[in-house]
Amino acid sequence: MKSLDDKSFQIGLKRAVTSYQRGIVELLRKYPETIELTRDVRRIKEYSIKNNDKLLKTAMSRLEENGANVYYAANADDARKIIREIVGDSKIIVKSKSMTSEEIDLRDFLINQDMEVWETDLGEFIIQLDKSKPMHIVTPSLHIPREKVAKLFEELMGQKFDPDDIEGMVRGARYFLREKYFTADCGITGANVVAAEDGAILIIENEGNAKLTYIMPKKHIVLVGIEKIVPNLLDAMKVALVTWRYAKYEMAAYVNIIFGPSKSFLFGSKHTGVNGPEELHVVFLDNGRKEMMKSKDFLEATYCLRCGACIYECTVFSQVAGYFGGKTYMSGIGTIWSAFTEGLDQAIPAAYTCLLDARCRERCPISVDVPSMIIRLRRKIVELDKKGSNR
Repeated sequence: MKSLDDKSFQIGLKRAVTSYQRGIVELLRKYPETIELTRDVRRIKEYSIKNNDKLLKTAMSRLEENGANVYYAANADDARKIIREIVGDSKIIVKSKSMTSEEIDLRDFLINQDMEVWETDLGEFIIQLDKSKPMHIVTPSLHIPREKVAKLFEELMGQKFDPDDIEGMVRGARYFLREKYFTADCGITGANVVAAEDGAILIIENEGNAKLTYIMPKKHIVLVGIEKIVPNLLDAMKVALVTWRYAKYEMAAYVNIIFGPSKSFLFGSKHTGVNGPEELHVVFLDNGRKEMMKSKDFLEATYCLRCGACIYECTVFSQVAGYFGGKTYMSGIGTIWSAFTEGLDQAIPAAYTCLLDARCRERCPISVDVPSMIIRLRRKIVELDKKGSNR
């Protein structure tokens, strides 16, 4: 694999892994109550996945009451079709970071529909320019050295960038993307968690790009997996806090709570808001998730918070980064997800690459037992192979 011989790739990867492993230990020492909270979050996820059908129905109903347009997409193709219809004749679209949108190849799909689409998270913006795939769900561009970033920005913006002037590169991206926010017709985000009873959507971020993505355009589209639904806002806040702490942030810079499209109140009545999006569209995606939830062998994978903690602890990831896993989801937990969202064939190489050393389980805030699921996945692969051989 080329990444093993790529010195700049290996330097970037080693720095990222070392930084995380040192930082998370210090952070949890500083906030030991986070570890106590993880037990609550495990119970919340267990209950939520067991009662997903009921919570999905409640969330869809409450979001509609709050003024959102709500949709259910059984698979990736359904989700793309729904979003294409919502987008309509939009010409410029801004996106915040979303692994769920990566899962359905949404950006490339919309670009192929003759639309101008821009990732607004700095890491994803760099990935888009580099025409590569994310190497981590939280820090997607960890494999791209600053020298290459300077060249990518130079090609896009037509000006020189000093690779040692990181602030200068950040300012360049800032100025470029600001113009896109103000001219975009539509903004697309994911969601970290959805509170069913409140009809509330929570988005955790640090750059402020997600807020600008949904505040500035006329239309805001949320694409979210059905596994992200929990009973209420208190549960959602607990999930959010554990997620950002295990992503190695003391506090997320911004925690967006969205209850509906923009509203203004004038002369005792409610109207479309003076500021903010006029339309909120929420697309709940299945794409293999229900099948995962119904499987006693793999339902635990749907408890995943997408904090990325386990990935940084993975022995194989520390050598090849996001090339270990499936097309979208990486590392051991990503291998299970790939089997259900992309097909079993896509997960086979990674299933037999995993070392089963359980470092991921030990770091996971809610102790998702990935090694046991990998073993069960291998058995499933062997059983299907035997059936195929007997035909």
